[in-house]
Amino acid sequence: MPPRAEPIVRGEWECMECGYIEKGIEARRPAQCRECGAPAGALEFFADDDWIETGKSDDEWVDEDEWVDEDEDRDAL
Repeated sequence: MPPRAEPIVRGEWECMECGYIEKGIEARRPAQCRECGAPAGALEFFADDDWIETGKSDDEWVDEDEWVDEDEDRDAL
C-alpha cells in the first residue's frame, strides 16, 4: 500500500457553543454538533498528542513514549 499524502490526525472535535466532545479525525469535520445543532464552524479540533501514526495501516498506532526515532538511534551508535 502506498504511503498517504497527509497523515491521519486523530483527536476530538469540541463544540464551542455547548462543550460537547466527539472523537474523530481532523480531515472529517462533523456537519454540526450532535448535541445542540451548532454549525460546523462552531466545532474546534484538538489533536490527541498521545498517539502517532505508524504509516502501516489505520489500525496500527503506537504510544508516543514507545516510538523509536531511527535517525536518533543511529546517532547514538
